[in-house]
Amino acid sequence: MKRIFTLLFAVLTATTIMAQMHGPMKFVGASNMTVSTMSNDNPSDTILFAMNGMESGNITLPAMKGMKTIPSFTISGAKFTLGENHVVTFADQAFSTKVKVDGAEKNITGTSLSGTYNMADNSLSLTVVFQYGNMPMSMTYTVKGYYVKAVSNPITVTVGGQFTYNNDNVTYELRRYKDGETDKLDVTVPSYTLANTVMGDLTLGSYTVKGLVYDEAQGGYYRDYKNDGLSFHFTAVKNGKTTMDKDYEFAADKANNILVKYEGSNVSSIVNTFQMGAMPFGIVSVFSGATTSINGVTTTPSHDFNTTPSQQYNLAGQRVDNNYKGIVIVNGKKYLRK
Repeated sequence: MKRIFTLLFAVLTATTIMAQMHGPMKFVGASNMTVSTMSNDNPSDTILFAMNGMESGNITLPAMKGMKTIPSFTISGAKFTLGENHVVTFADQAFSTKVKVDGAEKNITGTSLSGTYNMADNSLSLTVVFQYGNMPMSMTYTVKGYYVKAVSNPITVTVGGQFTYNNDNVTYELRRYKDGETDKLDVTVPSYTLANTVMGDLTLGSYTVKGLVYDEAQGGYYRDYKNDGLSFHFTAVKNGKTTMDKDYEFAADKANNILVKYEGSNVSSIVNTFQMGAMPFGIVSVFSGATTSINGVTTTPSHDFNTTPSQQYNLAGQRVDNNYKGIVIVNGKKYLRK
């Protein structure tokens, strides 16, 4: 019986990962590279993890600064096991791969790779020890990154409270993580275009607002970012002529804030209110989204499904009724209905 439940947990864990993946999963977090007595910290590295199946996957590490810059490389076929608590464990293992530098191949010989992917907090922790080319000393790279979730849907943008425009496909990236005991959220606002506005065709550049925290009064993760020193590129083209094309800061004396609301683990809305430079009007962009990523499964039906028949979904994000068997998402939590 225990073996059956272990297998069930493994299948559910793999299903959870596969539900998150549309290509490799992206994690961003702080890293450290140590070579001999030299140590370099990087506050923001990007790691990619792509499953090959239920036992192995490919890990792509970023370029690293040590005694020299090590180019990005991929560790293919890294072995892992799926744990009962939705923890993917990379047991200590050796690896080898190659990179090209100036047209020449260099060997990367890994003596150790270990780590975990914990779906409870969406974190990926890795420790990698390797030698690069003919360098005589081993390098130790450690990183803890948090899953970056991409959500795509149309947005509605209101300019000056009077003019409303739309873009049918905009993708935000969201990263939830722990800062000590505090839950925080980083949001990357993408570049998008608004066609045929009163100013012509506008393109608003990307920027990232960091450190949103949950605000009870707002009902979501919120940050006032007018004093964060952020800027973004703004372009306006009217009648074939470029009238604006430069970076703008956000007006420090105006409303510049972002609010992200969730329903369970799904993003329900992103409202971004901002005003740039000395421009006389404010802009409000509203993203309404429904996502299907899941985190954690309750395998005993502790929820009375009959009390909320209209709030049940399957893993594909489709609404289901009380007769549905399998994994059911209710108010953002998952239950196994037999």
